[in-house]
Parts: sequence; C-alpha cells; structure tokens
Amino acid sequence: MNLKLIEKPDILLEASFSRARKKAGAYAKQKTPFYTIKGKEIAKIEAPYDFLESTLLKVVKDFPSVDKLEPFYKDLFTFVIDVNETKIALAKVSATVRIIKNMRREKIIALKEIRYEKGAVQHSKDLTREYFGRVSSLIKKLKGPITIYNDAARKLRELPSIKADQEAYILAGFPNVGKSTLMGKITTSTPKTAAYPFTTKGLNVGSFIKKYLPIQVIDTPGLLDRPISKRNNIELKAISAFQHLKGTIIFVVDPLQEMLEQQNLFAEIKKLFSDKGFIIVINKTDVASDEQIKKAQKAFEGNFMILEGEGLDNLKAELLK
Repeated sequence: MNLKLIEKPDILLEASFSRARKKAGAYAKQKTPFYTIKGKEIAKIEAPYDFLESTLLKVVKDFPSVDKLEPFYKDLFTFVIDVNETKIALAKVSATVRIIKNMRREKIIALKEIRYEKGAVQHSKDLTREYFGRVSSLIKKLKGPITIYNDAARKLRELPSIKADQEAYILAGFPNVGKSTLMGKITTSTPKTAAYPFTTKGLNVGSFIKKYLPIQVIDTPGLLDRPISKRNNIELKAISAFQHLKGTIIFVVDPLQEMLEQQNLFAEIKKLFSDKGFIIVINKTDVASDEQIKKAQKAFEGNFMILEGEGLDNLKAELLK
C-alpha cells in the first residue's frame, strides 16, 4: 500500500516559509513602492497555504476509507492499526488546513483594504507576521496527529498485496512448524525465517504458476491451541485470512512438537472453516524419527496427507491440478 508519510512540523514550516520568501522575492514591481510591498506580503501569505494544502490534504484524501474496503482488508486494517485513532488524527490535519485557509482569506482581504498612509507599510508587515505566527502554532500542534498517522501508514505500507477474490493456498499451523520454509519450496518467494516462535508476524505472500496464471500462497502467523477469543492480534490476522480468502488451507504439522495440541488446533480450524479444502503436510521429515512421523500420520489419518521431502513433488502436483 503506497501511503506517503508526513514530515515533522518543523520541516513543514520551513518548507512553507521558504516558499513564501521565494514567492515574495519573485513578485514583480508595481506602479508604486507601496503596492509592491502589499503584493509581496500577499504572496507570502498565499504560499504557505498552497504548500500545506497540496501536501497535507493529499495525504488525507489518499488514505483509504476503511468502511469501503473489502472484508478481508477491512479486518486486517483493524488488527494492524487503531482505525478510530488514525481517523481522528487525519481529521485534525484536515481541520487545521481549513483554519489556515480561512486565515489566509481574512489576511489577504485585510491587506487589500489597506490604503497608503502613515504606518501602512508596518501594518501590512504586521498582518503577515501574525499570519506566520498563527500558522506556526497550528502546525506545531499537529505533532501528535502526524506521529499517529505516520505510525499507521508505515504499518499499512508493509501489508502484502493480496487479491481476496482469487484462489489462494493458505499455510496454517503452530509457530515454528516450518511454514515459511515450506512456502519457499513451493513458490518463487524467499521468505525470511528465524529460529524462534512467532517468526511470521504478518502475512507473507508468494505464488506459483498454474495453467499460465499466478496462484497465491499465503504464509500466516503461527497459531496456538486456544480459543479465538483469547488469541492476540497476530493470530487474528491468520483467522481473518481463513474467513475471507477463497481456496485451500495447507495445515503444516511438526512431528517434533506436541501432537495433541496440533490436533486440537486443526479440529478447531476445520470446524470454523468447513467450506474450505484441507491438505495436511507432515513437515521436517528429514530430522524427525520414523516413530515421530508415524505418530503424526496416525494423528491426522483420514485427511488428505503428504509427507514433506519425497512427498513434496506430490504436493506440487496436487496444487497444480
């Protein structure tokens, strides 16, 4: 998701006032020095608003309307960011720009009404100085909202591009069962892995070609054997994928881990998402003992099952059907 970040208030102000100085410096001479001075002051007042409007309001406009998102991304947004907090932050940014717009109009009208008389030049410059001071104060008050928005934008920029209306294979299972490694073997992706639980913090996406079309393979965060009501936000991202994405769930089993807990998790997922197909993959067959592999096979007998390793070709063939 391509969302722009907002610069810090001090940088915004420096950019605004720099443009004001340049615009005033480029203002053409008028028929009298006084009209030249007034024109320069008006130019100084116009420039900051023009910059802030094009910079800040574009960010507000480009932020997606969560209510209009498809269900998959709508759920994902709520797990990744605080939607209400972000909306409030953007509303404050938008309101500040409107206030500056009204101030600009008022100051320009006041400048245009000034007639040449004693103190008129100083009065013109005072109006501009007041405007700059007020703009500075308003923008500095946006420090909090800008931080909130930028934090949300960074998180949303990290979300992978997932086509919720297209077929997908969804990798599921306990943490550290080797889902990311398996994904790397069946797709063209090279997911990052690490040797500790919950290595997959988000949704990683890879693909393979099926009948000349790319098919999505989605690596979801590891799930623990506990009720959905007690799951954390990382786990809920996986649940969201199961609920809204079309396709087949590939449940990855680690024969080195506790089998009963993995059975319970699979039973819960299969009950909740009975509309989807399931493939069981017994992973880590290269390091598990024959006894551990047989125990895993027995635990999940009755389901379509493939052994990683020699059976990986069978998995690829199944995915390409």
